[in-house]
Amino acid sequence: MGYRLLARPSLTAAASFAQSIVALAATIEGSVTFPSGFVPPSTAYASDLESSRVHTVQLARGQAKFTLEVPPGRYAVFLAPNEPGAPLIYGAYTRYSLCSPHIDGKCEDHSLVPVEVSAKSAHALVLIDDWYLSDDIAGQIDGMRGAAPSGARLDSQPLSAPRFSEYPSAPFESSAAPKIDFGGSELSEEDRESVRQALAAGPNFAGHVTAALTHCGPECGRLVLVDWRSGRVQDPTPVAEIQGTLPCRSDDAVLFRRDSRLLSVTRERGDAVVTQYYVWNQKSAALVESGEYQRTPRTFCASGSLSPIMR
Repeated sequence: MGYRLLARPSLTAAASFAQSIVALAATIEGSVTFPSGFVPPSTAYASDLESSRVHTVQLARGQAKFTLEVPPGRYAVFLAPNEPGAPLIYGAYTRYSLCSPHIDGKCEDHSLVPVEVSAKSAHALVLIDDWYLSDDIAGQIDGMRGAAPSGARLDSQPLSAPRFSEYPSAPFESSAAPKIDFGGSELSEEDRESVRQALAAGPNFAGHVTAALTHCGPECGRLVLVDWRSGRVQDPTPVAEIQGTLPCRSDDAVLFRRDSRLLSVTRERGDAVVTQYYVWNQKSAALVESGEYQRTPRTFCASGSLSPIMR
């Protein structure tokens, strides 16, 4: 299967010493006004103007509000519909957004407005209502997304992908493993025993969660999460079943750290290798999809493996 990362106690032990150097997170809350009045499925972006890191969150159909969790910094905030057939346009937080009411002839500046969050001011509000961006501004956003003007991203390296250190988790101490609640779980007795064995090594994800991988068939792994605070067992759909094997770098199929709330899953999808990023939400005790990157197998294999300890 090649999911050896889950069985490396040294990785967990080494990661636990990194908690003192990670930056505290901040939040950017946004509201969306779409020209048609109904927001299509979209992706909201916050691009760090200093490091070029891009943070994303998915918006469901009709969802007009979003929250992006980011490290302190200065960001450009924008949105792109991702529904087939949706207009190939960007919406952004710009000088036009600050010009209210939008009177013709008085609100003609569509330049991006930097959004700054810091340790002292860790919360910012933005309005995404400018869908009249110039080609120059749209080109700037293309560059931030690492995309060609057409939006293609298949051969791009995920240089703007999130880093584990950007999503720190608080330390958690417990002298005993939690009482597990398998209620509602379809795990077999063999899989449940695998989860119990994983718990013996302590939390290995998001400070107080144990991530374990059980088998669901040939070339199929099932991700199981156990919350040490509640004892609840989760099979987080659609992350749960990981079908197939990677063409190389099999250890990168599932990556996570004890001191981070970020988890990545990499698998093949058709002719592409897809890496999906998820963030553990402390309040809802659930994984939230953060972003997705696609590469060709050749690009993926040539880029080389990078241990999450270094990220």
